[in-house]
Amino acid sequence: MLQELYIKNYIIFDEARVNFTEGFNVITGETGSGKSVIIDAINILCGGKLSKDDIKTGASNALIQGLFIMDDDNSEIEEKLIEIGITPEEDKSILIQREVNLSGKSFCRINGQTITFTMLKTIAPLLMDIVTQNEHQILFKSSMHIKLLDNFGSNDFINKLNEISQLVNDIKNMEGKLHDLYGTSQERERKLDLLKYQIDEIENANLHPDEYDKLISRKNILNNSEKLYNYISEIYKDLFQDYINNKSVLDVIGNCLELVENICEIDESLIAYRDSIADIYYKLEDLKIPLRQYRDNIEFDSGEIQAIEERLDLIDKLKRKYGNTINKILEYKAEAVREYEELKNSENIIKEYEEKIELMKKKYNEIAFYISNMRYRLAKMLENAVEKELRDLNMVGAKFFVNVKTDKDRISKDGFDIVEFMLSANPGEPEKPLIKVASGGEVSRVMLAIKSVLSKFQKHESIIFDEIDAGIGGHTANVVGEKLRNISKNMQTICITHLPQIACLADNHICVRKHIEDNNTYSEVINLEDDERINEIAKMIAIGDDSSFSINMARELIYGKKAL
Repeated sequence: MLQELYIKNYIIFDEARVNFTEGFNVITGETGSGKSVIIDAINILCGGKLSKDDIKTGASNALIQGLFIMDDDNSEIEEKLIEIGITPEEDKSILIQREVNLSGKSFCRINGQTITFTMLKTIAPLLMDIVTQNEHQILFKSSMHIKLLDNFGSNDFINKLNEISQLVNDIKNMEGKLHDLYGTSQERERKLDLLKYQIDEIENANLHPDEYDKLISRKNILNNSEKLYNYISEIYKDLFQDYINNKSVLDVIGNCLELVENICEIDESLIAYRDSIADIYYKLEDLKIPLRQYRDNIEFDSGEIQAIEERLDLIDKLKRKYGNTINKILEYKAEAVREYEELKNSENIIKEYEEKIELMKKKYNEIAFYISNMRYRLAKMLENAVEKELRDLNMVGAKFFVNVKTDKDRISKDGFDIVEFMLSANPGEPEKPLIKVASGGEVSRVMLAIKSVLSKFQKHESIIFDEIDAGIGGHTANVVGEKLRNISKNMQTICITHLPQIACLADNHICVRKHIEDNNTYSEVINLEDDERINEIAKMIAIGDDSSFSINMARELIYGKKAL
């Protein structure tokens, strides 16, 4: 249940702390005082939108904080907390915080740990059910009726719904994968032709991984062959033919070697010089033949240059189509071969996929039949239960119908069925969709009747009714109050109301008051006790100028009702 709500710098609230209790909590106050702002704040804690526009004028940020206390037997909430990485507190408390600053940056925390809004929305539906006037529009949307009916089901029924939902996901994923992989037969043939062309194109190119760099190097050599020949010839001539006075460098070094050998006998320290000169001489002599061969093998072949350029153009074309390196091109070819072979054998694979899909659809049909049969039973039970509630709500003679239509070819997470709520508001009138027969007050009562029935089955910790009493009064208001009080026996109930007949039943009466100071509007929240509560309900009654009459009536409503 929601134990405490803290609001700071939100809309018209500077700072407010609202204390809630178990049972029936009622919020009252004049129109525009900020009652619905409190509900909006609670809705934000449950994943609603919080923007910088909600920050009170003059403040730098808005903060909304709610302290929830879980029931001891609500293990589902604890499981959800663990799923999102939050360790449940030993005292079963859950502190949810939402904050936004003027830059628009917002924060969401549970028990001090930052979480995403998606995480919050997995927790919020288990904590709170918020029924606003706008939610009455759900009754005008037939697509939502099946959800309301299903809430009436047992745990086994809900488990079957979860099972069929997962099964439909699996079927759609398998069908999507089959289409993505193979498409239609025509698409498969076109893809086979394309893959075959690509494989042949790469295969016919006969590529080698290091070929491109070698071709570039060879092309550079051929383009500079004349320069290479001239330079190598000059080097060869200097080293081995004519360097100075018809002597080559090799001749000069050989002469130096001969001279130093002649004087080594005189000074043995010259032997080291002789050896160094000898080493240079023999190395240079070893270079003579290879250098001459390199020179003689230099070619001026323009035909080879053209062939290399054509080869490079081919490789560049393939690189643009299949990958920016030869290795990438070859990898593309390997993948194309794999896909081609898979497509060639696709009939077997398609058959395997289709058999799996068929098995899943068979399982779907079994579960969908079970769910459909259960829905027909639930529909009758819900019809009877809602009609009883409607009679109590002064809609005597009204008939509530749950129209379940079955389409056995339908594959949906909801199964075969399409559900629509129908109403005959008065005896003798045919049943019609709610939007065509129900007034605003009747819609409120139908919604209350449904919620009253479902409150025994739903797993929410708390439920909020935002002015569900709109359009009703008199004896019906008394009955609505009793219905709300009965709901509060199963879960914490919070209700905004303008009716004293409902407010007098509260276990906890919260009053919202607005006042103006220095041309600024402020709202405050007060938990009323005893005389304060009598005075507040007397204001709601406000019959004539005799305040004592209203006070006495308020006292009678409170203590008379309490005695019931």
